[in-house]
Order: sequence, then structure tokens, then C-alpha cells
Amino acid sequence: MDYMSNPVPLHRFAESMSGYFLAAVRLICEKYGGDASQIWKDKPSSAEVVYRFLEFKGVGPKIASMAANILARDFKIPLADYHFIDISADVHVRRVFTRLGLCPPDSTVDQVVYKARSLHPEFPGMMDLPCWEIGRQWCKSRIPICHDCSMRDICPTGSTQT
Repeated sequence: MDYMSNPVPLHRFAESMSGYFLAAVRLICEKYGGDASQIWKDKPSSAEVVYRFLEFKGVGPKIASMAANILARDFKIPLADYHFIDISADVHVRRVFTRLGLCPPDSTVDQVVYKARSLHPEFPGMMDLPCWEIGRQWCKSRIPICHDCSMRDICPTGSTQT
């Protein structure tokens, strides 16, 4: 039985996820002695942690950076630095960056990432969760709820909304 797709899929890419999951378990067993915490043990640089996540099949820069960000931000895992933990520029984060006037409306993911790096070079990913939450809660694509948004006083878009 494929536990990734039955009875209810755990992920929208359930068919490929089961293979990725098995490959991840094998990598953790073979490279990290069965202990995933070895990935971040001994306070490595943020670039090294992101690189180690990139070694997992199916993990790209966005997910690798997001995983490193969760370790640092939520689990308080100490790293040598946080310079290479980027913002994960999804649709919500990009919309917030655009409406705040930080990037033009047609910005690429790379432009948003580099703008975050320029704004907070010590830990660009620190802006990820707040921007994502603002985008999901208030800065909605069709009908933004500017009057409730904490950024309304500095947001060029929000200051025109009532």
C-alpha cells in the first residue's frame, strides 16, 4: 500500500512524494547515520545547511531555504550565520513586496529574493513569514483588507484604501 496516496493523498504530488520520501530516508540513513539532526549539528554556516537540504531529491532552493529558515526561526537551531537563508518568494510574498513598493509588479522571484537580501543582509529569510502572513491575511490579491493590515501606514497601496 502506498501510504502517501491512500486513503487520502498527503500532498498534491503524492505519486512523486513517496519516491522522494524514500530517497530522503535513505540519504539520512547513509549520510547522517539515521539522525537527521546531523544536518545542522556543530553550528554550520547557513549556506552549508541550505546545501545539505538541496542534496535531497525533489528539494530546490525555495524548499531548502524554507527548511533552514524553519530550523533557525522556529526551532532556534544555532547556525554560524543566517546570511544565506533566503525569503521564499511565493505569490503572497511577491504581492506584499509589490504593494509595499519594494519591487515592481512584474518582479521575478530572483528580484524579490535579492531585494530581501539587500534589506536584511544578516538574515533575509526573517522577512518570509511576516510577509507571507500579511499576504494571506490582509494583502489579498483581489480585495485587500488594508484597514486591518499592520503595514497600512507605510504601504503606498494601503494608504489609498479606506
